[in-house]
Amino acid sequence: MAYFKQYINNELPLFSVIIEDDGKVCYAYLVEGKELIISDVWLYNSLKTPETVDWSNESDLPFENPHMFVKINMPPVDEETLVEVRWAVHQENVSAEIYFSNMFVAKLEKGAFPGWSTLVKKDSPLALVYEDLSS
Repeated sequence: MAYFKQYINNELPLFSVIIEDDGKVCYAYLVEGKELIISDVWLYNSLKTPETVDWSNESDLPFENPHMFVKINMPPVDEETLVEVRWAVHQENVSAEIYFSNMFVAKLEKGAFPGWSTLVKKDSPLALVYEDLSS
């Protein structure tokens, strides 16, 4: 099932988060203006998680995250899933945290390619391991 939704920052409407599940894989994009993607992160594989991925095969874009990187593969989001985006602005830096059904899953930050995920067990080209440095 495909899912596409844009979450606009009410205080800074120039920024938004787009969550897109194309039926194969789901990503989140931090967007500035109408089209400028300033961060992205893998959220989950919609299909069975593959053992390997050929990163050089551009015809496979967007890439699924292979098994060696995935800690938790979430069930696909749909219109019934509670999705929340929490925004933070510090000086020139804009970031967004993504929650599915009150569970923190990812963080996007201006210039982060990729962003961070709580759903990966090690860094990959699609998502970095989220480490809470606030404690």
